[in-house]
Amino acid sequence: MTIPNRKTLKAAQLVAGTALLVLIAPSFAVSGPSGMRSLETGYYEPQQVARRYRGAHRRFSDENAKEQTLQDATSASSSGALAAALASCEKGSNGTPSLTLPGAKGAIRLDSCYRGRDQFVCSLNTLLDEAKKINSEFGHIIEARYPGVASVDAICRIRPDSLSADLTKAGTFAARFKDLRAEYDRRIACAMKVEQNLKQVNLGDMPHSAEILKSMNDTLEADLKDVAATRQQIFDLNEKMQASQKAIVTIEMLRPTMCLSASATTAEGVEKPVSGGQ
Repeated sequence: MTIPNRKTLKAAQLVAGTALLVLIAPSFAVSGPSGMRSLETGYYEPQQVARRYRGAHRRFSDENAKEQTLQDATSASSSGALAAALASCEKGSNGTPSLTLPGAKGAIRLDSCYRGRDQFVCSLNTLLDEAKKINSEFGHIIEARYPGVASVDAICRIRPDSLSADLTKAGTFAARFKDLRAEYDRRIACAMKVEQNLKQVNLGDMPHSAEILKSMNDTLEADLKDVAATRQQIFDLNEKMQASQKAIVTIEMLRPTMCLSASATTAEGVEKPVSGGQ
């Protein structure tokens, strides 16, 4: 039998080490479309959070898998609810031909995204309603002020089930925010296209042509005013939600490191650590 020399042993160790890295790396790598989305939005995808952090403390159980499936279904239904509400605004206008206005060299066709003010305002009101629902359903995560915790005592007072629930909701918020932002941007882009169309309109037969056209532009801007303000509020909420989600992930990592397993519940229902001598 040939006894391997030192160089042969080192080479074998290197190959074994490389193989081990290949086995371990996929669990922590952030790649592919899911990884790119997390970099673009500033959010951790729910699957990435579970694998990178919770997986460091325990394996997934069947119950965790069911919870993830439920979360995905909730996100999908929320997105479908918004799409259905917006589709209801299209009823009655789907069969309507493209709107046209007179121009100096013939009819000016308005962009197909605009099917009349009735449909346009209906869709704007739908987006406003969705923004209010999002703020109502997820605002409590911001109010919890997870990024503001400054001591071990404060960390250990936070209930683990509250952390888990809010982390799941933060993922749901990210999906609904993405859909809402896309729909906001479509309406704003549509209004800009219509404003460009109106610049080519010629109401020469009307004595007050300039005043009418200005009034039309002003009306579009007024319809968008509330939407623009609410859109900014949701964007601000999104930034705070990102900070809260990252703080929750960090707190979940710190709790098993610094918090006692035995705890007492105060009258307010908040867990308070109890030392062995008390």
